[in-house]
Amino acid sequence: MTLTLIWLIAFAVFLTLFLKRWEASVSGILDALLPAVLRSEDDRWIWCPALAVLGATFIVRPVDLLFTVIVIGVVALVATKLAGWAMNKVDLH
Repeated sequence: MTLTLIWLIAFAVFLTLFLKRWEASVSGILDALLPAVLRSEDDRWIWCPALAVLGATFIVRPVDLLFTVIVIGVVALVATKLAGWAMNKVDLH
């Protein structure tokens, strides 16, 4: 129960900070990092809660978040390598 309460408080704080600082800093950072395909007209209501969830989870369970990021990175690397190998094997002519 305590972890849930801490997570909810951290989420609310992060969400408030991200929404207040959207125009000044968060939007510019995301524009520099994200490709054009992932940007839309109303990014604020998509990215602020997502970043707040990541921040609150990092406050409550940093090791779990780190392991999740490592697993996602390994899966993405394997998928990229397999896709490259498959494209080399396919005859497109």
